[in-house]
Amino acid sequence: MRPTTIVIVGPHGVGKSTTGQLLAESLSLPFHDELGRRLARDLSLRPSTITAADSQPAFDEAVMAAELHRDAQHRHQSRVVETWHPGNLAYAQLRSSAASSKLLGAVRRACFEANTVIVPLVAGQRTLNERKTEPGAPSFFMAVAHETLEWAARLQLSVLHPVSTDGFSTAQVVGDILSQLSLFQEVA
Repeated sequence: MRPTTIVIVGPHGVGKSTTGQLLAESLSLPFHDELGRRLARDLSLRPSTITAADSQPAFDEAVMAAELHRDAQHRHQSRVVETWHPGNLAYAQLRSSAASSKLLGAVRRACFEANTVIVPLVAGQRTLNERKTEPGAPSFFMAVAHETLEWAARLQLSVLHPVSTDGFSTAQVVGDILSQLSLFQEVA
């Protein structure tokens, strides 16, 4: 049986990291955080004057290349990943579309090789505003979330029903995801 890559996606502030970590723990799987957030700390890739919405092709290429490298290292292992290729492609599409086309073939192959399940998280604007930690317009992050699901469809990835994090504990959110995953595995 192929390893499964469970991908947590959604707008900034929805709870991807917290949910992903608890889900991975519940499933006894490794959790891989969003590489873009980690690479954004490298000021040579993303100067501090740049916001998430600004054009940054070198940064987007670096994120996608790093994600492909991480895929190669964990190709035979089930895992929970935050954002992953659909999210990285969404960011690139919205701010530096040429970057997404450069590595698209390799990304498609990586998605095809993985048994992938996309878990979209959603929350109301008030919740997202309260949790916001990165500068940028909320409308940009909502556009990224929408584009991420568009990329998931283009890449023909399985997508679960959206799970709301509004007013729910992380344990409740993870419980909802686990229920959907068990139904998904019964059907798959």
